[in-house]
Amino acid sequence: MEKVKDKVRVSYRNEAICLSGSRVNVTHCKTVVEGAVSAVVFESLNVFKSGVKKLFQENEALYVSSIKTKTGCLVQLVDRPVLQPTGSDQYLYHIQSKEGLDILLTKGNIEATMVIVNSVPPNLNLNSGAVSKAILRAAGPKLQQSINAQGAAGNVGEIIITEGCQLKNKKVFHTVAPHWDNGQGIFMDCLDKAENNNLTSISLPAIGTGELCFPTAVVASLMLDKILEFSKKRKPKHLKKVHILFMFIQLFTAGGPFSKLTSTSDMHETKMGNVTIQVVTGDITRETTDIIVNSSKESFSFKSDPLSPHLGAKSNPGMIMTQPGNLKCKKILHVVGDSDPVKINKVVKDALQMCVKSSYTSVSFPAIGTGNAQGRLVADAMLDAVIDALRQNTSSPLTTIRIVIFQKAMLKDFHSSLEQRAATDRKPKDKRKGTLAGIASKFKGKNILHKRHFSSSQIERIQNPGLWKRLQIKKRDLELRNGHQNNERRLFHGTCNTTVPIINDRGFNRSHSGKNAAFYGDGTYFAVNASYSANDTYSKPNQNGEKFMYVCRVLTGDFTLGQQGMIEPPAKGTASTDLYDSVVDNLTNPTMFVVFHDDHAYPEYLITFK
Repeated sequence: MEKVKDKVRVSYRNEAICLSGSRVNVTHCKTVVEGAVSAVVFESLNVFKSGVKKLFQENEALYVSSIKTKTGCLVQLVDRPVLQPTGSDQYLYHIQSKEGLDILLTKGNIEATMVIVNSVPPNLNLNSGAVSKAILRAAGPKLQQSINAQGAAGNVGEIIITEGCQLKNKKVFHTVAPHWDNGQGIFMDCLDKAENNNLTSISLPAIGTGELCFPTAVVASLMLDKILEFSKKRKPKHLKKVHILFMFIQLFTAGGPFSKLTSTSDMHETKMGNVTIQVVTGDITRETTDIIVNSSKESFSFKSDPLSPHLGAKSNPGMIMTQPGNLKCKKILHVVGDSDPVKINKVVKDALQMCVKSSYTSVSFPAIGTGNAQGRLVADAMLDAVIDALRQNTSSPLTTIRIVIFQKAMLKDFHSSLEQRAATDRKPKDKRKGTLAGIASKFKGKNILHKRHFSSSQIERIQNPGLWKRLQIKKRDLELRNGHQNNERRLFHGTCNTTVPIINDRGFNRSHSGKNAAFYGDGTYFAVNASYSANDTYSKPNQNGEKFMYVCRVLTGDFTLGQQGMIEPPAKGTASTDLYDSVVDNLTNPTMFVVFHDDHAYPEYLITFK
């Protein structure tokens, strides 16, 4: 930068850095600025401890200055509400606005608030859409009759208010939800009407994430923003609680409750928070955890067992804790087993609650009730109980939960159940596996295929271990070389059906460049927007009219402007041998990235659509 100091004028316009001066000096300065910008990493740290807000506010200047001096990082202290886990299995996350409005993210179905919002189509038929069908079933046919009696036109954005009928809710707000492009006002209108009608609580299903093509992750973020905006503007006097209802919490948290699953021939292991969950084959009497759970077919009580006092037994309803005898554990917890999955679930939850209450750190369960129950049902019941118990006890002393299976054949059932609940970003094992729903929640702000123009028939995860490993090696190399971690993007690539098996097996091949266009270099092209790759020019229809598009992980790293005829990115400086990692069509607002290394892109998902 010293080379062009005082020769280039730097200004800031509309969040852009503007450089003016001679072409040579601006070009040099631009290279330096691009390198500096690409190395900037922004992260948020949420602190929930009591008193921390006052502490930082009183000493803000001191802390900001101290951190900048020690680390070279700029710190901005922001006082804003943040989603916090509640520890409840019903109300999963909670946030409170500055004005005192409570917002709860809730899993499950219709909530017993004073008013519930229902999304309806313009024809006002409640049998259309999952939410309205569920509400109609619970409210009874009178709900449809109440709507029809009002003679509403069903205009987009209209809100029709009816009584709750057989619902616990006092009122139902039926919204004629707009399409995604202009749908932001619908939430504010519902909240305004609730406040105007002196209602204290409202339930908002995730409006439009079904047939109306609202992207689920964006809806989640938008709803929170709009509710907080409403609270700030209206400062509501009547409305105190807003419940956001999603059928699955995965819409707010990517993947399942368990972390990536690791397996050996006789053990499957995962984590939930700081707790390790292991499913193993073996003899439970050899376990060394604090607690060993013993499943008995018979009920028991202190009164009927004269030996209980001598065993040092402690009881909870339906279970007894005794001394370990010759076993290597600290205590044995005796529970009554059952073949009913619902009862199995309750037994496991109660046992875990007792371990938490008694401050034990590890516990081993047998596969309860497997003598008479199907293995997969038992696995589902036990693992769901673990999830619920850990969600209810976010600061529990437990660090290890083991499920010990005597019959090795049952390990497969538990493996399937664990996989279903594990995070979705597992490393690939097979070259192709299964159909994946809900992919839109992974791409905040990207409506992958708008249903007004396309219909997606299936979304498949491509799993190729060799390609994945090569991508990870290149990614680590870029992180070390570039000095930052902003090197990977999710981008789109359209192709024809004959190329699909080749890409699935061998990845992308830059030697095919120019097949469709090569305006910015002879590499492999990836689009920022799905609509571009979905064009017939790139996603060529087969004889059935089906088209194919990949969602890819692409190592774009540090990039610069591309031009026709490039066979590799240019150097980062006139005297440098270090090259850029990719090129783009527009530096300020790129819509296309071009990479020149085949290992810089991984085909993560294949979307088949028409």
